Amino acid sequence: MAQQGRQGQGEGCLVAVVRPVVVAVVVPLRLLWELVVLVARGLGWVVDKVLLWPLRMLWRYLLRPLLKWLVVEPLRLLWRYVLEPVLGFLWNYVLEPAWNGMVAVAAGFGKVIAWLGYYLVAVPLRALWHWVLVPIGKAFHHGLWRPVLFPVLRALWLAFRWAWRIGGRIWRFTVVAPCRWVRRSVWWPVKAEIRRVAGEVRRALFG
Repeated sequence: MAQQGRQGQGEGCLVAVVRPVVVAVVVPLRLLWELVVLVARGLGWVVDKVLLWPLRMLWRYLLRPLLKWLVVEPLRLLWRYVLEPVLGFLWNYVLEPAWNGMVAVAAGFGKVIAWLGYYLVAVPLRALWHWVLVPIGKAFHHGLWRPVLFPVLRALWLAFRWAWRIGGRIWRFTVVAPCRWVRRSVWWPVKAEIRRVAGEVRRALFG
């Protein structure tokens, strides 16, 4: 209880010290802020009523009607009674017939190109294939390939495969086997001896 009493006395002293500071600093700042808000509201009202209101009235009752009757309405009448009929006439009697004519010319030109391509390219190629290339291919297959070239090429392939096998065996016995013997019987022992001597020299020099 005594400790709580001392704590309450300490808090009361702190409040007694802080309260004058708050009153001396915060209250004037709050009053200054309220004054600034009131001045800003007053200036906003003055600007709205003295400056903006006459401008709004000027736009609503003078400038907008003038703009409508001097610009918008003449443009609308110009479009309705001049431009739209002229453009419609041009489209119906000039542009659309010209477009249809170009489409018809392009279609006719395409048909001519297709006809020329068929009779100048497709038909000759088909005749060349049917009457020249196919008979030549059949004659080559039956007269030269099957009785002559195929047996010769097959014999050459068999001879090449046999020579490859024989050459591989000769290579293994004349080159690969001696190289293996040299590696196992000469190189590895010499390499081991050199490594052993180098180790002894290193131990003799450096301990």
